[in-house]
Amino acid sequence: MSLTSDVQKLYVDGLITLYELDATNLGAGVLRFHGHISFADWQRIYATVDSTSITADSTTLHADKLFDVGSEKVWYRNIIFDGQTYEPMALQVDGLEMNATGKASTPTLTMANNINGIQNAVSAYCLKFQDFVGAKLKVIRTFAKYLDSENFTSGNKNADVNESKTQIWYIEQKTSENLQTVAFELSNPIDFQGRQIPVRNITSYCQWAIDGYRGEQCQYTGMKYFTDKNEPTDDPSQDKCRGDFRACKSRYNESNYGGFPASSLMSK
Repeated sequence: MSLTSDVQKLYVDGLITLYELDATNLGAGVLRFHGHISFADWQRIYATVDSTSITADSTTLHADKLFDVGSEKVWYRNIIFDGQTYEPMALQVDGLEMNATGKASTPTLTMANNINGIQNAVSAYCLKFQDFVGAKLKVIRTFAKYLDSENFTSGNKNADVNESKTQIWYIEQKTSENLQTVAFELSNPIDFQGRQIPVRNITSYCQWAIDGYRGEQCQYTGMKYFTDKNEPTDDPSQDKCRGDFRACKSRYNESNYGGFPASSLMSK
């Protein structure tokens, strides 16, 4: 059964979310982590892999560290996926939804200010590497039954790195910081730092006449020559495209016309 079929079930269990923070452009390298530290969460993860041979009592993962935090048990375990090790970290991520409203979401990532037991480690990274602004955050979702065999002492016959979905976000800014947590605002690749998808102006003149007559977009290679007044000429040096539809039609090249002939009909 594929990942697509799994998420279409009425009840979805064993979902794994992994995070890869790529800050190589800032000199910080790549940090990989996950937020699965609940003992109850791990029991459900084991049950979805193979309930007959893998249980929370009999199976262990690499780097097992079980702690009592108040009345709760916290289990710090690495997760290996696609050969990469993701370390446990207390974190919270909100707003990663995808919608069709046209409005870009602004998710938040809140990380415990602790890496491998080193307090204020995230703050130290922020101080040295510009608060991670511009770093790429890859969010990988899969299911426990597709994790690498190395995770389990009994192996995993269903391991498949292709059964995963990935979202890309960028660190927009650091929004808060204290001794316990550091929070960041995320943005999608299009919205980051005000970047927009390139657009064309709606006008009756051909854009290719400006950017490259007889170029890659225009693709006109014919031997018909016209002046900038759309008058026929035998002199190639006088060959210029006026940029209107008549000029393109005269060259029998209207299929590559880079303007909008009906734009004058649009209401202003």
